[in-house]
Amino acid sequence: FFKLNESEYALCVADVSGKGVSAALLMSNFQANIRALFSYVPTLEELAHILNAKVMSSAKGEKFITAFLGKYNIKKRELKYINAGHNPPVIVRDGKLELLKEGCLGLGMLDELPFVKMKREPIPLNTLLVCYTDGLTELENKDENLFGLDSLMEIIRDNRECDIPDILQNIITQLNTFRGEMPYKDDIALMACKFS
Repeated sequence: FFKLNESEYALCVADVSGKGVSAALLMSNFQANIRALFSYVPTLEELAHILNAKVMSSAKGEKFITAFLGKYNIKKRELKYINAGHNPPVIVRDGKLELLKEGCLGLGMLDELPFVKMKREPIPLNTLLVCYTDGLTELENKDENLFGLDSLMEIIRDNRECDIPDILQNIITQLNTFRGEMPYKDDIALMACKFS
């Protein structure tokens, strides 16, 4: 999450396939590319194509990255986004929960992205956006049940009026209660913001 100019902010949450040093290096490189390119590439569609080429060049098809790429304009109160194969963020507007799914395949899966769809979302006052990685929804308990998207959406629905730190803490608390003694098998990233 960073400022692009006086009226726009960039949002990105991403996850790399696999684990270990090679995955960490690929994600570090991806993060550097995001910061370097977001301000200079005119459209999110072009950005997705360029990032796909860079991931493919670095990973040689052995790994890929899922990503949610967003650009928020504070004057227009509009969020443009592309979901590149990532877990769909949850947006809450006027008390209604929706998933942000439009976009393309994960980055680095194919040499060329066969399609890229950018979507514009109006952002009324007090809109809430929650982004996460699959380590959250795929967390298992001792009975091998997944925490799941429905559980996450229920927490968001019940806590949508709370401040961001409280929303995130409530999600983490319920994750820990759900898993009990079971270890975390994957890393978890959470990002939330309220548009006031």
